[in-house]
Amino acid sequence: MSGRYAHVPRVVAEMLAAASVAEALKLGIPMAVAVVDSEGGAQAFTRMDGTLPVSSELAVSKAYTAAILRMTSAQVGVLAQPGAALYGIESTHNGRIVLFGGGLPLCLDGEVAGAIGVSGGSVEEDVKVATPAVELLRDMECWAETFRKLLPGVTVAALALERLADELSKVLQASPEISPGRISTLVGAVCLALS
Repeated sequence: MSGRYAHVPRVVAEMLAAASVAEALKLGIPMAVAVVDSEGGAQAFTRMDGTLPVSSELAVSKAYTAAILRMTSAQVGVLAQPGAALYGIESTHNGRIVLFGGGLPLCLDGEVAGAIGVSGGSVEEDVKVATPAVELLRDMECWAETFRKLLPGVTVAALALERLADELSKVLQASPEISPGRISTLVGAVCLALS
C-alpha cells in the first residue's frame, strides 16, 4: 500500500460501525455491521437485537469482498455475470465472495484501507446503512490533515490511541455546542492523525 495508512485503526473502525448502527436505528431495521482491514481481517463487528442470523455472516462476507477486491460488492456482482471478467469468482475464497450490495470499500489517501459490510434489510437499505460510515471516514480524514499539521511527527500506539479516544470523547461530550456526530468526526480525525 502506497498511502499513509495501511488500514483503518480499530478504534476508528468501531466508530464507523456505530455510525452505521445509528442509521439502521433510524430506519428501524435490525442489522449486522462488520468492518474489516484492507486484507479482509476483522476490525469491528456488531449485531443488533433482532437481526436475522444469516445477516451476521453476510455482513462479514460483504466487507471481505469489498476489501480484497477493492470495489463495492455490487460492482463485483456486475463483473461476475456470465461472460464478464470475474465470472465464477463467487466459488472462490471458500464461498466468501458476495455478489450483491452492502459491502463498501473504506478509503484513506485514495487507497482501500478497509471495508464495511452491512446486512439485514434489502440491498438498498444495506447500502444506505453502510454509506454514513464511508462519509464519516472521509470527514475524519479531512480533519486528520489539520490535526497532523498541529502535531507533526507524533504517533501513538494502538492501545494508547483507544484510551486517548475515550478521554477525548468525554471531554467533547461535556460541551453542549458539539453534536454527537461532530464528536465522532473529531475523535476519529485525531486517531487518524496520530496513527
